[in-house]
Amino acid sequence: PDRPLDPDHDPAVCVAEDAAYATPTPFRGWSGGCGRDGGTAGGEAVVVFHVTDRDLLDTDTDPDGSGLLRRDGVARSPKLGPVLTARLHSWLLTAGTVTIKPVLDIHAMPAVDQHDPPARMAEAVRLRDETCVYPRCGRGAEVCDLDHVDEYIPMDQGGPPGQTHPDNLAPLCRRHHRAKTFGRFAYRRLADGSYEWTLPTGTQVTTDPHTARPAPPPKRRRT
Repeated sequence: PDRPLDPDHDPAVCVAEDAAYATPTPFRGWSGGCGRDGGTAGGEAVVVFHVTDRDLLDTDTDPDGSGLLRRDGVARSPKLGPVLTARLHSWLLTAGTVTIKPVLDIHAMPAVDQHDPPARMAEAVRLRDETCVYPRCGRGAEVCDLDHVDEYIPMDQGGPPGQTHPDNLAPLCRRHHRAKTFGRFAYRRLADGSYEWTLPTGTQVTTDPHTARPAPPPKRRRT
């Protein structure tokens, strides 16, 4: 995406459609992490939940001696909202086919010495940011280009190793990708997951992170 070519004619611009999306799965659950929900071919559903394995596997709660286990935890789906883990557990037991993929731990992914990120890294970045990271752009990350925040320099042209890693990748829709590549737009990722953009006028705009900012500490009352 950072090559000095018109993105509309550069086959390397969009790395969205790779092996991570090649095989449709009837049901996908995530233990922790971020999520994306959508349909696949043949009427199969891909559903993503924020839930831990302990919530699903806990079998020690039998409050009334009835033999029916109660799971009081809540799993959250970005599209479906909160769902009791008891309901999710019953869905998993009654589904015809269930495929659970491993967690994409974005913090455990090592950098690679290549322009295009591996499939798991590309998917993890899109799950992390959910949309184009330009201020107030809501284009879904799954249809965005993956951009190197700091321009990628090929290794054979003197570029340093390890340039492709999650902290240096962000989804940009084609319009804002072109603005960043060919215009005087620049941005950087901040520690809390937000992005600070510098516009051609010199104005700086900071986006909100997709994860909630920590609440400020309560103010002490004067006595």
